[in-house]
Amino acid sequence: MKKKRKIGKEIWLMLLAAFIAVLFFLLMTSYYRNIMKKAGVSANEMNQIYQYQYEMIVDSRNITFWQDVYKNAQKEALEHGAVLELRGVENSEDYDKADYMDMSIAAQVDGIILEYNGEEGLQEKIDEAVGKGIPVVTIVNDAPRSMRQSFVGINDYQLGQVYGAEVANLMDANTSRVLVLLNREQELGQNQLYAQIYSAVEAKAGSDRKIKIQSQNVMSRSQFDAEEVIRDIFQSEEGPPEILVCLDEVTTECAYQAMIDYNMVGEVKIIGYYISKTIVDAVSKGLLPVTLSMDVEQIGTYSIEALTEYWEVGRSNSYYTVDLQVITRENWKQQEN
Repeated sequence: MKKKRKIGKEIWLMLLAAFIAVLFFLLMTSYYRNIMKKAGVSANEMNQIYQYQYEMIVDSRNITFWQDVYKNAQKEALEHGAVLELRGVENSEDYDKADYMDMSIAAQVDGIILEYNGEEGLQEKIDEAVGKGIPVVTIVNDAPRSMRQSFVGINDYQLGQVYGAEVANLMDANTSRVLVLLNREQELGQNQLYAQIYSAVEAKAGSDRKIKIQSQNVMSRSQFDAEEVIRDIFQSEEGPPEILVCLDEVTTECAYQAMIDYNMVGEVKIIGYYISKTIVDAVSKGLLPVTLSMDVEQIGTYSIEALTEYWEVGRSNSYYTVDLQVITRENWKQQEN
């Protein structure tokens, strides 16, 4: 009888162990599917085997610009046997980009696509990732002094020339001040974009006319941050400048709304960035004279190409140039989907 009880007990233990194993498998499968769902992978694609896991780290995953970049990068990643997850810094979270870099390094991902903005400690995180065999591709803003593998975007010199030409084109007899809202932490003397805008304004004004050219850093991780800065500019004692240069989507939309709220349409000329619905609508109505935008499809595609080349060839190009579009009231319809 004791032997039968012992055998029965062993059977129950085996069944319990089998149940726990099945439960663990189901939990892990659910966890994996949740990660894939976050990355936007369809049910059919979940059954595929992915060779690489990449992560894209940006200021805010809710901004149209980054959603569009991610959509194109994700499509390219899937075609090359990789899954891509988007991570963004939000006000409701306690994590910054350095924290997300730490998580990616700890997870031993196969590649990181990073929107670099010069914040403290971020360059060191790039070097740490590369030192541990994880390639890093910077997008839109570069970290040339880091060990990153590639940069996808337009260098500050070229971008500054285009912005400078647009500023000069908007200058008239009433222009006395130009304000450039920079979107990264950087010493002003090292900022080629600002330098090129400054040169264009000086050339247009001539030696007999003095125009004040200023800059201000706006780390617009959220609409609230940008709104506060823009509100202070419009409510300052000297008032807003005649020409306001914005270098990202959030700052552009906040500046446009402030111009409407403070009834300064025609008094403030805003040079915007990107082609969100709000911005394109403003351009089509002539409320924003011009907006500039890097090609989001190229940014997404080239980012994955750089990582793919690194793993398949052992190296990648250090610089991928993307196209820059200048959108005005005359050509805005070409941007309609």
